Amino acid sequence: MSEQTFKITFKGKTIRDANLERVKSNFSKLFKLPPAKVEIMFDGKERTLKKELTLEKANHLRAVLKKAGIRVSMVKNVVVEQPQGVDDWELNEPGTVILRPVKAPEKHIETSHIKVDVDFDALEEKPQPEPPQVDIDHIEITEADGPIVTTKEVEIPEFDFNDLSVEEVGSIIVHHKKIETPDIPTDDLSLDETGKKLVDKNHVPEPEIDISNISLNVK
Repeated sequence: MSEQTFKITFKGKTIRDANLERVKSNFSKLFKLPPAKVEIMFDGKERTLKKELTLEKANHLRAVLKKAGIRVSMVKNVVVEQPQGVDDWELNEPGTVILRPVKAPEKHIETSHIKVDVDFDALEEKPQPEPPQVDIDHIEITEADGPIVTTKEVEIPEFDFNDLSVEEVGSIIVHHKKIETPDIPTDDLSLDETGKKLVDKNHVPEPEIDISNISLNVK
């Protein structure tokens, strides 16, 4: 399976709050294009800047362009799997044996030159362990017609319900304690007029990024 590749597309858009003229200048330096061709690249049409890049190289190129104020998109290339050819295929008739089991040939092993030299007098009989001795003198077996274990009848306890009473339906059994609303002083609070700006937003100037030392090295 072939490696997944990506392409970098550009629609003439810039990063938010980026200076358009500075972005065009950066674009000209990075791609070594004259100003006239740079203007064409910012006409809003989608164009492919690089194609068939690996994921690592595509991410690197997008990061460099983003730092220069250029807004691009990374699009995954569609991998088309080539179907296997079927022109050389042939169909046999029904019932044709395609694979036959292979029977391994019998192999004669010559054993006439093999001798067994065993000294039976030197063989020792392995002693068998004796069974453990279990003391069963205290165990008795008696004949009995009845069950071995006698069940004992348990007496059901008696409960006295004379001191219990049942409330009427709808009676409140638990009374919730009412919590008083706290008295919060509001005399020192004041409201501004409608439409008055509460917070002044400070405008942060756009930082100037020097990309003179940035170069594209993407193949």
